[in-house]
Amino acid sequence: MSNEITIYIMSDSIGETIQKNINAVLAQFSNVEKKNVRRFSFINSKEELRSILEEAVSEKAIVATTFVSKELNHYAAEFSKENQLEYVDFMSPLLEMISRQTGVEPEEKPGSIYRMNERYFKQVEAVEFAVRYDDGKEPQGFLKSDIVILGISRTSKTPLSMYLANKSYKVSNLPLIPEVALPDVLHQVPSEKIVGLIAEPVYIQKIRQSRADSMGLTGKNTYVDLARITEEIAYARRVYEQLGATIINIDNKAIEETASLIEALL
Repeated sequence: MSNEITIYIMSDSIGETIQKNINAVLAQFSNVEKKNVRRFSFINSKEELRSILEEAVSEKAIVATTFVSKELNHYAAEFSKENQLEYVDFMSPLLEMISRQTGVEPEEKPGSIYRMNERYFKQVEAVEFAVRYDDGKEPQGFLKSDIVILGISRTSKTPLSMYLANKSYKVSNLPLIPEVALPDVLHQVPSEKIVGLIAEPVYIQKIRQSRADSMGLTGKNTYVDLARITEEIAYARRVYEQLGATIINIDNKAIEETASLIEALL
């Protein structure tokens, strides 16, 4: 018997996952002198598959597949049987087991795991973006944002930004303080990307008072003064009008509810 092995890896996606499995198996055969592994990716027709299988026959190769397509799986299995090819299908048995258990047919979409990973990394990037550009840090971030959230203190800008970031939106936010000038770059942001949060003064006062109590702040405090809060809200409304922002009232709204309104804008 030959101390040499040739394996053809075939997939209707990249085939990277199966290659790792094959390498793990081959590692158990340190005495096999020559190990030839060839990978054929993105096979999407029987004609293309047949050509590769015929080459596998000529090389007496072992064929390993990860097709999600039933048609390609069936063709590879039948061809291998007719031509005495050593053949292993990494996908079909588990797909069939899950389908039997759940009553749900597989979607047969090649590369789904990579699309899932892409979504994951996009989400991570958005969360990092929200952290970096929270509370007006690095104003240039406003120009890179999918959405810019403005609001006075305790209008839930940061929690809202993080919630939207977990849905892969790049969000920055800026606290509005009458005594602090707006960053010039904010005027370059398209108005449709700017959301202004608003609420009734008494609602904001209640939230701020709860915050002050949790921090052990007692006595007279402009942070919870109703007249001051009313002034801040009036200032915020002027800013929103100036920038053409979409105004959302957050009174008694959950973060999810406000986020859904913003998503509708996007």
